[in-house]
Amino acid sequence: MKKIFDKLKQLAKTSLFKASIWSILITLLIFVPFFILAIILFMQYSYLTLGFWLTILILMIIFIVIIAFSNVIYTKLLNNYENKTLPKKEYLNIFVKELLGPFGVGLLIAGCIVFFDQLTKLIAINHLSEIESTVFIKNVLHWRLAYNKGAAWSMCSGHTDILAIISLIASFVIFYFMKDFNLKKKPLYSIAIVFILGGTIGNMIDRFFRMEGVVDFIELGFMDFPIFNLADSFLVVGTILLMISILFMDSLHLKKEKKVENQNEIAEQVGEKND
Repeated sequence: MKKIFDKLKQLAKTSLFKASIWSILITLLIFVPFFILAIILFMQYSYLTLGFWLTILILMIIFIVIIAFSNVIYTKLLNNYENKTLPKKEYLNIFVKELLGPFGVGLLIAGCIVFFDQLTKLIAINHLSEIESTVFIKNVLHWRLAYNKGAAWSMCSGHTDILAIISLIASFVIFYFMKDFNLKKKPLYSIAIVFILGGTIGNMIDRFFRMEGVVDFIELGFMDFPIFNLADSFLVVGTILLMISILFMDSLHLKKEKKVENQNEIAEQVGEKND
């Protein structure tokens, strides 16, 4: 126990630790007014409206900008502790790189999925009937309003509170896996994670804020299938893509790595023989 305490004490003295703590504190202070604004919005809107979701989308963009800015603060503080100097242009490059980096792009895509999911649900509530279907493509795709108090396809119906908490936990877990988001190196995996995150949050919002339940409106005219929504679609597609990524793409990636390793070993052996 003493060894662990001594290691933590040594870590606390490092410039890396100090820069991390101060950058987190400064970022949290920047977040406070926006967090208060979000609470006011939730209190003001008893019913989720388009104006509410436009504001939330703007707040999400601001959130991404603050995250990018926090990395600039961290770099600046670390350089100050280590008595290093960087040109101002370099800090701007760090900000742009973080803003347009994997995390920022992934979060923005997930935010857009949530926004369009909620927008389509608002349209469904205002313009669709629970009794009659509206034909979009005859015998293929129809619109009909329905409320679901269960999970996907009405499973666990009547347990909205439990499902809401599960959705919240799932959102945090999926959000953690966003650290591996990279459209260049892992395109299929990255798209899958973003789709699942957007779909999970989309339905979670309904479970927390709509007394009637999750809004469904997409009806298949060619088969007897439960009515679903845009968030469900992204969840299903995301899950399929994730399975493909895990089962096939990861194994292909490992094969490529082994192939490169073998080629390097052969090259080294040839080089040794030539010597």
